[in-house]
Amino acid sequence: MKRIENTNSGKERRKGDHYLITEEEIQSYKDLGYLVLNDVLTEEELSFLDPWFDHFMSGKEQERMGKDFCDMSQPYGTPIDEFQLVNAMLPSKYAPELKDNIFTKVAQSIADQLYTEGIAKMDYEQFLGKKPSKSRAEFAMHQDLGYWPKTKNTWTATFSLALTDSELENGCLQVVPGTNKEVELRKHKPISFNASKENDSRGDAHTLVIESKATDEIVYLPVKRGSITIHDERIVHGSGGNLAQTWRKTYVMAFRDAQTIKEERSMGFTHSHNDKLDWKDVIGE
Repeated sequence: MKRIENTNSGKERRKGDHYLITEEEIQSYKDLGYLVLNDVLTEEELSFLDPWFDHFMSGKEQERMGKDFCDMSQPYGTPIDEFQLVNAMLPSKYAPELKDNIFTKVAQSIADQLYTEGIAKMDYEQFLGKKPSKSRAEFAMHQDLGYWPKTKNTWTATFSLALTDSELENGCLQVVPGTNKEVELRKHKPISFNASKENDSRGDAHTLVIESKATDEIVYLPVKRGSITIHDERIVHGSGGNLAQTWRKTYVMAFRDAQTIKEERSMGFTHSHNDKLDWKDVIGE
């Protein structure tokens, strides 16, 4: 059976750049692999981010960004006007005005509460937009760790800020609680866009997929604009297409251990789709 979950939290938790979470929420995050927090950013704060999101979604930076501007539901090279799930990686790299924005600061305060074993730092960010009435604007079920090099410390907290209401109709985040506790990472393989041939390369697209298990129970995480979901690196998650007549807009930001980030960068891994890497060696495809 599929479940829908939301939680009560709110503006009273916020003081300046700090958003207070409870010990119970921290334990729930460790146990289940995700957390939902409401009313994290104000409308005034969101209004600063909105035009930057729209700027990147328009494709104005495509020439500079290369593969960092793509459709996560279709192959590289898909014409912009045919995009469905629009992905703009590392926006503050291409627009320094976004560095240390209010979302970064508030998310940092929450990451510091979730992670006390070391130093949490922002590793990467991305804008994700699902165009209106695009049923195929799906983000395939996956585990984030399947996309990354296997570092000594894999701890991660990935924040998804809703720039629009995120609902069942427009493809909100869906998770399989508890899969963060599975001993083995599930096998990921590059998505195939040719039904007659299995894909074994990430040259066509960045997207990876996994096989679901019969025991997987999906929980949907609808949130209002200004609220966030947080998930860890091992939980199985994804999202469905957008059946609504308006965009679904999300700002994603991942925090990891400072030493982990240093280890990644020493491999030449920056989370950019333009990284010059042998993915089979680094990711272990």
